Amino acid sequence: MEQQEYLQNFEKALAEQLTKSLSDKGMLGGYTFEVEELTELWHRCAPDYMADAVPQIADYPLAAIAWAAYFGAGAAVLWDRQNIAKEENVYLRLRDARGFDEMDEYSAYLMLDNGIKQADIDKLEDALRSAAQSAETAIRKEGIEPQSVMAFHIFARVVKVFFVLGLSAALHLMGYKYEKVKVDLPS
Repeated sequence: MEQQEYLQNFEKALAEQLTKSLSDKGMLGGYTFEVEELTELWHRCAPDYMADAVPQIADYPLAAIAWAAYFGAGAAVLWDRQNIAKEENVYLRLRDARGFDEMDEYSAYLMLDNGIKQADIDKLEDALRSAAQSAETAIRKEGIEPQSVMAFHIFARVVKVFFVLGLSAALHLMGYKYEKVKVDLPS
């Protein structure tokens, strides 16, 4: 139970820090989006993402982290353009288009094809690179033994945060936003 609370606190603190960082860079509006279909998609696809990303950690830790954001961004674009809620594994669709190593480029292509400007995609790439470095630093500061069970769980929390950051950034760049609405209900 204590371990679960520790992981939740780590995830929450990282999400808040990176949401602020990406917002300061104009990639988010001060918050992340909660899209039920995309959250469910992450839960369905996370095992396949983890199977591809975990072997990359030793040689390409920043890519292993950041590619979850590109998965989220690509999924958000597909969600905006077509009904992917019932699609079994959107991650495999995005990965298999060009392979895991080029999933960032394919997601950028999808964003560009969906009306997001190249300059904004370039800014997002820079912001995600910086965010991945911050996440790697946060992991290292925890002093967790590499290749341990706890290291796996921390990594899983980090890539979940990055999936949400990626989908939120793509939706933000496509013009989605939360607005307060006053609804007068009959008495």
